Amino acid sequence: MRLDPKNNWIEVELSFDKKEEQESLIALPEDYKPVEKPYKAVSMKSDPQGDYKFGDILVVPTHVIREIEVRDNKFYLVERGHVMAVVEPE
Repeated sequence: MRLDPKNNWIEVELSFDKKEEQESLIALPEDYKPVEKPYKAVSMKSDPQGDYKFGDILVVPTHVIREIEVRDNKFYLVERGHVMAVVEPE
């Protein structure tokens, strides 16, 4: 399934900044969630306006990432105006 963002939305993937889950030596409650950083590095997937290339690493505020679920497929959208920076290799 493919998502085609419209207007000022771009599609991103969260896989760039995923940390490998480690088993905890301390027993934590089932509903425990670690504190999230206020920003996240994401990988650009689809930009209808073409400002960003596929695979560009974008920094966005964590709270503006929208998860869309359609028929067991998850998509992540961010409004273009919320992109804080593009990470470029040296």
